[in-house]
Amino acid sequence: MIHLNSGRLWTAIALGALFLLVPACDDETLVSPAPDAQDELFERYVALGNSITAGFRSEGINRETQQESYAALLAEQMGVPFDAPLLNMPGCPAPLTNPLTGERLGSAQPDGCALRSTPAPLVLNNVAVPGAATLDPLSNLDPESNPNPLTTLMLGGRTQLDAALDADPTFVSVWIGNNDVLGAAISGVVTEDNVTPVGEFSERIGELLDGLSGGDVQGGVLIGVADVTLIPHLSPGNAYWSMAESGALPPTFQVAQSCGPSQVGGVGEETLVPFGYGFGELLARASEGEPVTLDCAQDMRVLSAQELGQLVQTVSAYNQILAEEASNRGWAFFDPNPTFGALADEGLIPAFPNLEDPGQLFGPVFSLDGVHPGAGAHRLVTNGLIDAINQVYGTSISPVDPPNWQADS
Repeated sequence: MIHLNSGRLWTAIALGALFLLVPACDDETLVSPAPDAQDELFERYVALGNSITAGFRSEGINRETQQESYAALLAEQMGVPFDAPLLNMPGCPAPLTNPLTGERLGSAQPDGCALRSTPAPLVLNNVAVPGAATLDPLSNLDPESNPNPLTTLMLGGRTQLDAALDADPTFVSVWIGNNDVLGAAISGVVTEDNVTPVGEFSERIGELLDGLSGGDVQGGVLIGVADVTLIPHLSPGNAYWSMAESGALPPTFQVAQSCGPSQVGGVGEETLVPFGYGFGELLARASEGEPVTLDCAQDMRVLSAQELGQLVQTVSAYNQILAEEASNRGWAFFDPNPTFGALADEGLIPAFPNLEDPGQLFGPVFSLDGVHPGAGAHRLVTNGLIDAINQVYGTSISPVDPPNWQADS
């Protein structure tokens, strides 16, 4: 999730969005033809979703990251045009190049925005907006929705549903719901206010899919909500305990025995510490000489076993709803969690940040924020989607080249 709310950025976004305020038009010539489409089902493909679909990674987004998203790769394999609200380099905001120092591409500021590329396409195939939860594709005005400056910059004030229907899609992909639980995970605090109730999730998904079906949509694929407990932004408490035992942490950074493994009476194997807390707050303060203590049994910013169980159960319930919706509508469904779980089992998702290589702080699969997948992971997701779509629709979309974890991170 992102929060671009500085006055400078809001002003820049507002100016940059002026060229989006064109008269509404139903002229079918605005929709690009697809002479090379693998199947007429895919002639007009539209992707809805949040930051992953939009191409956001390493706490930033620009035209390069957008064009490496799974949605853009899928469209390429479908053989269809795919217009997106491309953002100028270095980005809006620019992606991190070193998360330990905060340095960003082009030495940009965290609240900097290079605005949209021009000329802007009048019809968008990628309508996803970073930060969106299940309510956001339906409304920018609901008190519980989360519109942000990128909503205006990318969609010109429309909702994702409105923008999608403007493209008259024949096929859609929907990956939404991660932000309904992600905020709780990365804050380290799980409450009723930062996790969308399963009933509300179901209602919003149903309303979104009904709205899409009201157009000429002939098919689609739903993507499951990611298990947020797998992201390398979260590290087990015993990893911090081990680092402290080895002397790798500043002497003013104390790690309580409660963060140790069960052999020493700790709960470190059952708890997760968000990077933003363990590094962004505690380590930052300790590096300045302030005494700090990480206590995995008492610290409110550490995810307990009970909280982790609640998040996992919620994601499972979300995905059951999505799988049932896909089945009832004759759509494809792809659950990304077995894929990412296998990568964790292979050791490609580290339990603790790789401090010796800030360029791969969170390993090769995830980007430099430890939350959003890297380029290689997008390729893996693309092939998972292609398999699911081909199986349900009897199509023959070719896969993309598999990821090279060293080159695609």
